[in-house]
Amino acid sequence: MNTISEKIRSYDASTDAASVFALWQSTVGREWPLDFYLFQQVLSAPRSQHFVVEENGQVIGFAGTQRSYSWGREAGHLLALLVAASWQRRGLGSALYEVAIRYLRESGTQLLQLGGHSPRFWCGVPSNLASTLDFFKARGWESFALVYDLTQDLRRYTSPPEIYLRMAEQRITLEPACEQDMAEVLAFEEREYPNWLVFYEDMNRLGDYQDVLVARDQSKGDQIVGTLSMRTMQSHPQRPELLWPALLGEDAGAMGAVGVAFAEQGRGIGLAMCARASELLKQRGVGTCCIDWVEEETTKFYGKLGYTRWRAYHTSWREI
Repeated sequence: MNTISEKIRSYDASTDAASVFALWQSTVGREWPLDFYLFQQVLSAPRSQHFVVEENGQVIGFAGTQRSYSWGREAGHLLALLVAASWQRRGLGSALYEVAIRYLRESGTQLLQLGGHSPRFWCGVPSNLASTLDFFKARGWESFALVYDLTQDLRRYTSPPEIYLRMAEQRITLEPACEQDMAEVLAFEEREYPNWLVFYEDMNRLGDYQDVLVARDQSKGDQIVGTLSMRTMQSHPQRPELLWPALLGEDAGAMGAVGVAFAEQGRGIGLAMCARASELLKQRGVGTCCIDWVEEETTKFYGKLGYTRWRAYHTSWREI
């Protein structure tokens, strides 16, 4: 008789996608309702590898992984770990977990993260699924820190005028990018925020130039001093950065990857970019704007513009 571990095999999108999606629906779909197309986009991302267990032709367990280059090191990410209700507490989750972690370790990763990089379902363990924290704590995960997704209804949004007055005094302009800007944008990301380079490369590849907000300093030869990414209903569908329209509304949008050159921080440029992006998103028809993966101390920064906490996640990293 085969052990559970011997039944685990690699995920095959051509035959397993629908069954794994059904498992998602039955396990976490109530709290996290997700469109099948977006679900597939996350699972089919580059450098991803997933594992499944079947019983009578139905997937009863799933572990999703991906790899990235983060913080200057090879990182491995546990995207999701799902076990059918009738199979929980029978060793299936533990077996899937061990196979996934062994795969990441043997792939040469140096860091492990609970949660994904890009694209991802979550950046950690969702607080509304917090019962799973004990599972990971029992396997040596610790130092769980809370981070948040923030939201705001933009229909009545207006920016504080003093923000733009400060930018005018410093000769800072805030405008959406065009194709000709993108080489400079990518060079800025590679120099200042290499972890975010992949986001901007995707926008460039897909032609979503208008979704890049660029801050330029006219007093320094019009050089780029900050960037921000946006996501609207008009953005390319191959950018799965906003997975939850069933929760946030079909007119939901997003902003993120807000970065100011380190030498230029403290001038109010980041807040001004967020204000300008909120206005642009509103103009493009966005009702609710989401900002994901915001650390505790940074929530006050976005709170100046009216953004409030929506959902929380327990994040954790560890060395291999």
